[in-house]
Amino acid sequence: MTKRFEGYAVLITGAARGIGAATARRLAAEGARVLLTDADELAARATAGEIPGAEPYRLDVRVRADAEAAVAHAVERFGRLDVLVNNAYAAGVDAPLFEDESDEVWERDIDVCLGGAFRCARAALPQLVASGRGAIVTIGSVNAEADFGGHAYSAAKAALTSLTRTLAG
Repeated sequence: MTKRFEGYAVLITGAARGIGAATARRLAAEGARVLLTDADELAARATAGEIPGAEPYRLDVRVRADAEAAVAHAVERFGRLDVLVNNAYAAGVDAPLFEDESDEVWERDIDVCLGGAFRCARAALPQLVASGRGAIVTIGSVNAEADFGGHAYSAAKAALTSLTRTLAG
């Protein structure tokens, strides 16, 4: 395996399991120093324990101060931040019919998927610019293009696609 990310410092949200954990494993294997963040601190610790050089950090992306603290922690530990991977999403079950979707599920999905990416990008941007090679990777979903039953999730992922285009523009 190549070491394409040797010397890179990466912060991944929602990294305790699934796509976030797989991303952390791959980036670490390719030389990156990785901060695995997740609202589930115990799961983040367990996953980080399986990845050489990875560190866990509890991050609730719904809280601005938490996003700022996670970025500061990454810079403190790694001396820089080169990549932010916005992967966090709200795991849960949406109602089968849109008209039955609760306000709580709607607000949770929008706040975690879209609001969390916004807060983390805003907190990380100065460090990413300072690194000279900064990048924001946003994990989207086919649900952004069509609703496969997760109404709030689909809307959040579609908005996340738009936010990513805005950041890149």
